[in-house]
Amino acid sequence: MNLIYNIDFEIVGAIYVLVIYAALSIYYSNQSEVNKKFKLVVKCVLAAEIMDIVTAVTISYGGVIPPKLNILTNTVYFVLAFSLGYCFLRYVESYVHQSVSMIKSIRVNKISYLLLLAVLVLNMFTGFLFTFNENGEYIHGSLYLIVYIVPLYYILFSAVVLVRNQRFFKTKQKLSISVYIIMCFLGPVMQMVLFPDILLSVFTPSIALLIILFSMETPDYQLLMKTLAELDDLRKNLQIEVKKQTKQAEDRREKVERLSEQVILTLAKTIDAKDKYTNGHSERVAAYSREIAKRMGMSEQEQQEIYYMGLLHDIGKIGISDAIINKTEKLTDEEYRMILKHPEIGEEILATISEIPGISIGAKYHHEKYDGTGYPGKVAGENIPLPARIIGIADAYDAMASKRSYRDVLPQQVVREEIEKGRGTQFAPECADVMLQMIDEDKDYQMCEQ
Repeated sequence: MNLIYNIDFEIVGAIYVLVIYAALSIYYSNQSEVNKKFKLVVKCVLAAEIMDIVTAVTISYGGVIPPKLNILTNTVYFVLAFSLGYCFLRYVESYVHQSVSMIKSIRVNKISYLLLLAVLVLNMFTGFLFTFNENGEYIHGSLYLIVYIVPLYYILFSAVVLVRNQRFFKTKQKLSISVYIIMCFLGPVMQMVLFPDILLSVFTPSIALLIILFSMETPDYQLLMKTLAELDDLRKNLQIEVKKQTKQAEDRREKVERLSEQVILTLAKTIDAKDKYTNGHSERVAAYSREIAKRMGMSEQEQQEIYYMGLLHDIGKIGISDAIINKTEKLTDEEYRMILKHPEIGEEILATISEIPGISIGAKYHHEKYDGTGYPGKVAGENIPLPARIIGIADAYDAMASKRSYRDVLPQQVVREEIEKGRGTQFAPECADVMLQMIDEDKDYQMCEQ
């Protein structure tokens, strides 16, 4: 006689996951890429729970159900189990900056996933994984363990991605993903060891979905992501327009780089427009940074990357209220704390850009000081990335050589004295020396806001 499974938990779980999916559709309509991947995981959990119930029914009444139908329903269930593990891996990977190694890993996992799905289909005709006899009894094939190992492999690989790339995850995201991974392992173990007649394999990770839901980005953040997506659409449209208008044979990479620079320049102007007293600030900082990098012997590619970092070093101000940025009176403590957050906001925004690896460095570290008294992380000395050390001194120089609401451009000698005073404390010595050299060569004080 076949085992009659208790499917109450799976039924409750399916209803519960359906509610989560509805909430995602209603409250998270403007989704970031991470949230889209999570929604796909929720779909897979819901489908797997429903199919788990179906297979439990067909197995429980195997003597009545034709063996071929049992094979089909179980094959569909394992396809969904494989897909759930794979989709969760893609969800975790979506947090990570798309480096070359990560892109290769995604390709390999995608190929392995497709091959494993083919193995499941092949099993329907061979039975080397599992099959059913006329009495509805489950017959394990020689390679049956594959159907359990594969989903757990993708979940385990997700843990590896999380551990290796912790800097891309917030604490609450690391916690929620870790809980989900543990539940994926705990559910099948509990079912096999403690409750063989109660279905828990999909129910347990479905509970962890709620924890992940609470760690998702807010609708306000999603609105920011939507704005960036619109800028990305603009870049793509510009790329199409360039292809139509140009008659010269150009390498696709050159087109993307040119269009990316146009978008970055546009975004830099948008950033400066938030503060009526910093017109052209980002472009000047970028130009000074590139010149410093050149004089320090950096390659042309490194110079260009630092130029882009300089253009976007203040992008975090997008997340700060205009009223605070343009306030002429003294800032309150709360307003000052908001201003101090713009490097972290900038890093979070730029981490989504894959065309220029490391572009978030300037935004994150440009207010760190060489003696470790800066913000947001009080990073000191050589621990501050070189591009950020360069951008930091260029930013400070332009702040002094530009007009402000409360003063005019500072005299060149005053600016030079401040740079010299900050050498080794606020500024990296090697960067300060180059900046001082540039000041000394600028006899007519051209390096200032005109």
